[in-house]
Amino acid sequence: MPGLNQTLFARLRDDLEVTFQEDLEEAVVDPARWPDLMERVSRASGSEGALLLRTDRTGLDAITTASLAESSKRYFEENWYREDHRFRGLPMIRARGIAVDQDFTTPEEIERLPFYQDLLAPSGLRWFAGIGFEVKGRLWCLALQRTVAQGLYEPHEQARLATLSPLLRRAALLTAMVETARLAGLTEAFDAIERPAMILDSEGKALRWNAAFGALLGRDLKLAAGRLTAEEGDAARQLEALSRPSGRPPISAIVVARRDASPIALHVVPLVGPSRGVFAGGSTLLLASVPGNAPVPAAAILQAAYRLTPAEARLAQALSGGATLAEAANRFAITAATARSQLKAIFAKTGATRQSDLLRLVTGLAR
Repeated sequence: MPGLNQTLFARLRDDLEVTFQEDLEEAVVDPARWPDLMERVSRASGSEGALLLRTDRTGLDAITTASLAESSKRYFEENWYREDHRFRGLPMIRARGIAVDQDFTTPEEIERLPFYQDLLAPSGLRWFAGIGFEVKGRLWCLALQRTVAQGLYEPHEQARLATLSPLLRRAALLTAMVETARLAGLTEAFDAIERPAMILDSEGKALRWNAAFGALLGRDLKLAAGRLTAEEGDAARQLEALSRPSGRPPISAIVVARRDASPIALHVVPLVGPSRGVFAGGSTLLLASVPGNAPVPAAAILQAAYRLTPAEARLAQALSGGATLAEAANRFAITAATARSQLKAIFAKTGATRQSDLLRLVTGLAR
């Protein structure tokens, strides 16, 4: 093909399938390993990076490799996912497990379509191989990306990559089971301390809720078609906003008025890190409180919500209370290096990147 630098063309590694299956087994046991899996399959397939996403355009659940972070951010923020030219290949992905650009795009289209020239070209990207697999009736795609120099995915490469589709499907189903059990454990943990809790997916549908939350449902706050609704206007509009897959307003709390009882305060906590669960679909944790109820210890909630160790939860509380890292280390009689290591683990598990983010998460959970 004109313009292709054959000396830079990267072939698939001979051990691609074997190592991929081994990596998948690790990702099932620990779903947080899926990004690592994608990094390795990207390198083994001679790709620049990879993006794992749902193809129904309603949920924006996605994982991306670091090399594609900027282009993936633009893909969602600039709404390219709504007009993704490569969705032309979905019938082929469903039929044979894989599709590539040359299946549905001419060279002339590549040179003129905004998808290729405005989104991909600034990052040097050009070629795509989409490996498809279904999870609970939804089609997912592992989208491998190559640069112009790396070249397109040849037919013999496509055949080998297609064999990864059933492996991905099986691993994703098992991962979804692990994530679902984790979400169930999260709501049950709040049940043990009598805190009403509900988990929503990225479309605002209720996935799990505990008995304490169920006791609050009635004519003023109820489930309709799987979504929370309220009789009162402002609360109804805010709950509806939680069902939007994109453009969700930064709602931190919703107050639901009740005719014959005290109002319910719903604290909205985005799930991040290991607590989220890509395939199970957990996106938002709702914690309910009613005026007059006793507050819940934040340490227990932090450990349940973000899988923090007792020491990490204790440090997170101290930092959220205004202590510096050095002050917290001195208070808990640990070294500065240990405190830094614990803080790094806290950030990784909660998704926070600075102390102000951590403060927002802790105070939101403690209300």
